[in-house]
Amino acid sequence: METTKQLIEKINKLFIDNDMEKFMDYLADDMVWEMYSSTSGHTTLKGKEEIGSMDAGNMPEEMNFRFETVIVEGDIAIANGSSTGTTKDGKPYKGNFCDIYQFKDDKIIKMTSYVIESIG
Repeated sequence: METTKQLIEKINKLFIDNDMEKFMDYLADDMVWEMYSSTSGHTTLKGKEEIGSMDAGNMPEEMNFRFETVIVEGDIAIANGSSTGTTKDGKPYKGNFCDIYQFKDDKIIKMTSYVIESIG
């Protein structure tokens, strides 16, 4: 049985690898994803269908994530860390993130993401 920390790392790897089909398996049908970004503002996605069709056009092509801290308390988990990569136009990308997950029956029912990005 995976720990919640291992589950979060696995889910994030699927997202980074753009394996959306397997990533979606870990989401509740009515999941809500709140995203706050220093470059693109606030976005709310509701439900697997909306999340599955999100525009990843501004995502860097190559991403490397490093988790600093993962804290788990009951059905809530918080992960923070940093990411580096290269944008589609070849600029270096560097960011810091904090994701807050709420689980129910091993599915994410809510996620809130805070990202501070630096491009160029």
